[in-house]
Amino acid sequence: MNIGYIYLAVAAILMVLSLIKDRHKTKKALISTGKIALNVLPVLFFIFILMGVINIYVTKHLVVELLGTGSGMWGILIGELVGAIALIEPAAVFPFSGSLLAKGASYGVIYAFASTAVLIGIATLPAELKFMGKKFTIVRNVLTFVLVFLIGLVFKYFM
Repeated sequence: MNIGYIYLAVAAILMVLSLIKDRHKTKKALISTGKIALNVLPVLFFIFILMGVINIYVTKHLVVELLGTGSGMWGILIGELVGAIALIEPAAVFPFSGSLLAKGASYGVIYAFASTAVLIGIATLPAELKFMGKKFTIVRNVLTFVLVFLIGLVFKYFM
């Protein structure tokens, strides 16, 4: 059985239980869910289009060469840099990572890309600078980049 069907069944059961307990709160939850979906779906749609373009125009050989197990530390660094500058929703990171993995990217590169895409967002940098300060922001981002690189190396040699 597909895991998606299990999630849908659990969500349906929880929805029925919520309706029984409090119709008003259930309506508010559905409205909130709809707002979240409207924010996430356009990004996911774009990611799916991007995955399709990559599947058609980017050869498996190129992905293996640049991001595969033979790419070494450079592949991990490329994955980190692309992840850090990618303006991508966290929910879209995993489908995109899966498409790269299917094309031959190594686990170390996928780890580096996914981690920096979520942890080092260029889009969120101004807010982090404003609320956390320059010193904290720089130290956190540099340490994150270095640690993700080191963990990416672990993935490279042990996966």
